[in-house]
Amino acid sequence: MLKDINLNAMNHFEAVARLGGISKAAEELGVSPSAVSQQIRQFEQQMGVRLFKREKRRLSLTLDGERLFQTTTQAFRMMRDVRSAIQRQRETRHFILRVSPSFAVRWLSPRLKSFLELAPNWDMRIDAAPDFSDFETEVVDLDLRYGEGGWTGLHQEPVVHDLVLPMCSPGYLEELRALSDDPIGQLRQARLIDSVKTHYRWISGWRGTASWESG
Repeated sequence: MLKDINLNAMNHFEAVARLGGISKAAEELGVSPSAVSQQIRQFEQQMGVRLFKREKRRLSLTLDGERLFQTTTQAFRMMRDVRSAIQRQRETRHFILRVSPSFAVRWLSPRLKSFLELAPNWDMRIDAAPDFSDFETEVVDLDLRYGEGGWTGLHQEPVVHDLVLPMCSPGYLEELRALSDDPIGQLRQARLIDSVKTHYRWISGWRGTASWESG
C-alpha cells in the first residue's frame, strides 16, 4: 500500500542514487549528510532489502536498488516537471483572442511582434474564425468584431473605423452616370453583388452620403 511507503525516505534514496553520493544529495535536499544516511537506513529496513553496496566509502546500487531507482527517478522527474510547468503557468498570463481571418492577416499580424516584445509574459492564442464568440459557453477573452457595435451584455471599444465603398468598372460607371447625375441615384440604379455569407449586406435604399469610386 502507498500509505505504508515512507515517501520522504524514498525521496532521499532517489537523490543519493541519482547524484551518486550522500553529500551531494544532502546539499540538494538542504539537510545534513547524517540525516540522509538515517533516511536510507530506514528505507532499507522498510523495504527489507539492501539498496546500496558500501565499498571503500563508495555507494553503488544493488540489483534491487537499481530496479527501485528506475521507477522512483522517473516518478520524481515527472513530478518536478509538473511543478515547473505549474510555476511557469503562474508567471505567464494567458490571453485568447478571436478575430476574423482577413483582419488577423492584414491588421493584427503586423502589430503582434511589438506587443509580444512589450509583454513577454503573455501567452497569446489567436483563433482566426469568422463566427462571433459566445462568451457564455466559450473560453474567449476578446473578440474583434466587424460592425457598428451595440452588442447587448458586452463591453465594447472601437479599434478602427472602416469605410465601405461601392466599386465598379469605369464602363459601368459611365452607364450609371447616363441614368443620373446624383451618386445616390446611381447607386439605387446599380446592380449590387450580394453575398449571403457576409455579416453585413447591401440593403434597398441609401441613407447618408455615398462615396463612388471606379475600379
